[in-house]
Amino acid sequence: MNNPELQRQIWLNWRASVVGWSLLLTALVLALPLVLSPERERMTNLGIIATLGLWIATCLYGSVLAGRSLSEELRDNTWDWQRLSAITPWRMAWGKLLGAALPAWLYAALFATVVLFVASPWEALTGQSLGWHTVAPALLWGLALQVWSMNASLLDWHTGRSAAGRRRHAFVLAALVIWLGFGVWTSYRDKHAIATIWWGWETDNLGLSYLAGVLALGLGLLAVWRQLCQRLDVATLPWAWPLGLALLGSFIAGLMGSTLVTWLKYVMLTALLASAFIALQHMARHARDWRQTSWCAQHGRWRNALQALPLWPVSWLMALLAALTLTALPTKYEDGWGGLLLCLQLLRDALLLTGFALLGKRYKSPMAVFVITWLAITLVLPLLVHGLGGDAASDALVPLRILLKPSDSWSPLSQPVAWTAMGVHLLLAAAWAARAFLLQGLSSNASGRSQERSERRAL
Repeated sequence: MNNPELQRQIWLNWRASVVGWSLLLTALVLALPLVLSPERERMTNLGIIATLGLWIATCLYGSVLAGRSLSEELRDNTWDWQRLSAITPWRMAWGKLLGAALPAWLYAALFATVVLFVASPWEALTGQSLGWHTVAPALLWGLALQVWSMNASLLDWHTGRSAAGRRRHAFVLAALVIWLGFGVWTSYRDKHAIATIWWGWETDNLGLSYLAGVLALGLGLLAVWRQLCQRLDVATLPWAWPLGLALLGSFIAGLMGSTLVTWLKYVMLTALLASAFIALQHMARHARDWRQTSWCAQHGRWRNALQALPLWPVSWLMALLAALTLTALPTKYEDGWGGLLLCLQLLRDALLLTGFALLGKRYKSPMAVFVITWLAITLVLPLLVHGLGGDAASDALVPLRILLKPSDSWSPLSQPVAWTAMGVHLLLAAAWAARAFLLQGLSSNASGRSQERSERRAL
């Protein structure tokens, strides 16, 4: 209660009229099954309606309120006042999360009380906590979806209400629907059926729903904290991004196996996919981030340079470390050396993307130019070369083709053409990125000199 943002949200959202309307609307909704149902089915239908109202209040209504609390800051342009305050990003995240959705939590408390009341006779007869296991997943997943709704609102602040911002918002909302569907399905399909083994722990569908909900909540909190740090101009090291990827990779690895090799493999794959996604999503910011990183490094401010670094190199280094660790373990070749080849391939593509991002002012759509170039290098030219020279020639353009071959037919030393070709690709991509960085610096200096001359003429 010492959180200023929570106090402000309570002052804005907690009124006697809200309590009165919530009680009246809840009573009307719960009266429907009592009036319309036969006598034997009244309690069953009452529990179903109360459970449905609980999920709608926590997941739908609460998500709308939580996301709107941040979109109002964007619309009213009140972020400057937030920057001048002494509130930290972590306190702001929890203040908005718990305070903005207060009306939804009031509805959730009323519906949850009815669910527990209806389930109490069954619990007394069977000794199972049916009511609590019905309420707890709804509260957990509702809180998680509210956090991700806040993330969806924060994604718009770079581009305002542009089409790109709406597409990102729609993408996050689609992810929310997938998460919610998974949580509901695993909670209610069969609570006591053995679903899987997670890190050696035998769990049912309900336990898997709890694990996934905690993961969704934790990842959402890390993402909200990171975005609020950027929005409030709070400098921070990029530790939340690799931590979230490690948690996600650990969750997936626990479902696939319980060995160190499995954990390293899925952490590496998660980091690679996240690196590619974040590089494409933040392409418009690469020029500014790399320029700031370069300036801080030139002046010896290494901590500031790390803080300004884009996120994709951080997760890429994480994937590279996992791949190198796999190569040192006595595993099959495709686990370690194949992962290392994937890391080098992603580095090549990221360098190409960075070059086009640095030269963004020269192209009407840098993303379209990059996609066309990538398709030409990765798909069109290899097919032409394959038709003319066969497999040996196409391996030089697509080194990843060796991963499609049987694992027993190749080793790291039996495919020198692929590794040599990948080295050549990296050198060319690095030269392209360095040239783009140099041209971007020359262009900035020229614009600065022209602005200086215009100011002199004005004086």
